Amino acid sequence: MSALGLVNNISRDVLSYEELCDKVGQLEFENEYMRKEFQAIVNDCRSQYHSMLDSVDAYLSLVNKDMKIIWANQNTKDLFGDDVQGSLCYRVCHGRKEPCRDTSKCIIKKALIKGEVKKHEIEARISGEKMYFSESAKVISWDNQGKPSVVVRVCNDITEQKKTEMELKESMLQLRNNLAGTIQAMAMTVETRDPYTAGHQRKTSDIARCIAQEMGLPNQQVDGIRMAGVIHDLGKISIPAEILSKPGKICQPEYSLIKFHPQTGYDILKGIDFRWPVAEIVLQHHERMDGSGYPFGLAGDDILLESRIIGVADVIEAMSSHRPYRPSLGLNSAFSEIRKNRGILYDPDVVDSTISLFTKNEYIFH
Repeated sequence: MSALGLVNNISRDVLSYEELCDKVGQLEFENEYMRKEFQAIVNDCRSQYHSMLDSVDAYLSLVNKDMKIIWANQNTKDLFGDDVQGSLCYRVCHGRKEPCRDTSKCIIKKALIKGEVKKHEIEARISGEKMYFSESAKVISWDNQGKPSVVVRVCNDITEQKKTEMELKESMLQLRNNLAGTIQAMAMTVETRDPYTAGHQRKTSDIARCIAQEMGLPNQQVDGIRMAGVIHDLGKISIPAEILSKPGKICQPEYSLIKFHPQTGYDILKGIDFRWPVAEIVLQHHERMDGSGYPFGLAGDDILLESRIIGVADVIEAMSSHRPYRPSLGLNSAFSEIRKNRGILYDPDVVDSTISLFTKNEYIFH
């Protein structure tokens, strides 16, 4: 077999040009000149190979089935040290004395099993600093029994990206907390003027949230319903306290004033940039399916689903609680009301989910 043929055979098993160079000594050449020429070609290929890999903006390494790093490009050596080649990867990347036991967390072991892993994120501590990498790995060599023996591992530094993501998440959480605090302050403003309905908004919000979950709505929508429920009666801040806490029957002019509270709530909230249509939900929570509600007499699907849910929750809570002008009517009366007017005043799906929620004892008044 010619020298070139032997090299082709050898190259199937070697993992780097260094090993190829070592095996050149085992080849038979016609004379020393041919050996030196061949050695020069191999060295030139090795130089080009290394230059190409060292210029790649990534951390490249070859890891064998014993978890030993048998080759690394210059970026990897700059990060982990020149002695990275020959070291065990779990010691270099994770500072562990023993191999990773959880195969799902080790990209090398996963690649040896699956043949290739395209994307995998890890956290590592380099010189005491926490860093994050996006990895991929692929088997490039097999032993004489055909079993995977060497994996090429490609790592990209995503530390800055992860830090930005975490800072953004932290900022979003802070904004969310600030928003929740602001909304809670609004809710308490109404309740301090109307002690008889203290907790009504909170309880209505909680019932509405549970109904929305029973209906299988997305978490984002459920959260918007909960948020709007907490301040759905914010507009009552414009109603005189003596009307809100009046023990007797409310006259028509007083009722007309009360009916204006959704619009007042909307006017207060419309300038706030919520993540959900909170102002619109508050505006429509007294609208009814047949168009008999207020303030605009909207009907059917013209009413936001969120408002339809809060509308039913509002009725359940109000009828089940004590008011200055009447004692509690109880849950049974509330269920009779929404059943009787299912599809007339109240959304049928919302009514069915509400009854299902309470029938299964999945909701208890707090």
